[in-house]
Amino acid sequence: MTASDRRRSAPEHPWRGIQLDVYERHMGDPGVGQLQRLREITGEQLAAYPFRAVGVLGVAGGNGLDLVDPETTDAVYGYDINPDYLHACETRYRDTLGDRLRLIEASVDRSVRIERVDLLVANLIVEYVGAEEFVAFAAANASSIGVLSCVVQRNDAAGFVSSTDHSSSFDALASVSSDIDPDALTSAMSGAGFTDLDRREYPLPNGKTLVRQDFRTTPGP
Repeated sequence: MTASDRRRSAPEHPWRGIQLDVYERHMGDPGVGQLQRLREITGEQLAAYPFRAVGVLGVAGGNGLDLVDPETTDAVYGYDINPDYLHACETRYRDTLGDRLRLIEASVDRSVRIERVDLLVANLIVEYVGAEEFVAFAAANASSIGVLSCVVQRNDAAGFVSSTDHSSSFDALASVSSDIDPDALTSAMSGAGFTDLDRREYPLPNGKTLVRQDFRTTPGP
């Protein structure tokens, strides 16, 4: 079997089967509030680390990219596994970001090599990659990352997928999703050579909490 045959026979990743408008309506539902909150957090990440090269893992439709200042940013690399999401992101932000916007279709795993960025944003990505694989990805790309700022969700009083009219569209994600313990993630990142910079928590209306964790590669001796 050739490599192309293997790709054709491999099961489709669940994120490829979720339409962007369904994702955004679900995440933006007043009872969920994650789309709005994530945009605010992205703004905080950009303000805290005002670097000229930024990467976004799981860029989707580009929520928060409107907060990127094209006058002070040279490049924005957006990575996503769903090509339709990337097309929407291109349509929405090409006029304002121009050639600074560079979109790449890719899944996040230890085999992926990213472009050099001063700030890498990874909001609600770790849950779908798995902590072990995400840390391995970060370690493999350590020389290309200045600051890594990620957001995970803590499910204090709710299921993994919040209940909305669109919840059933996300059923297939159960095969690739997992709860992430922020403390365990910090420990694993430390073991991979990353220093913990900051941690902030953001309560959501449905009882969940978003936890932002910032890391920097530890300088060598």
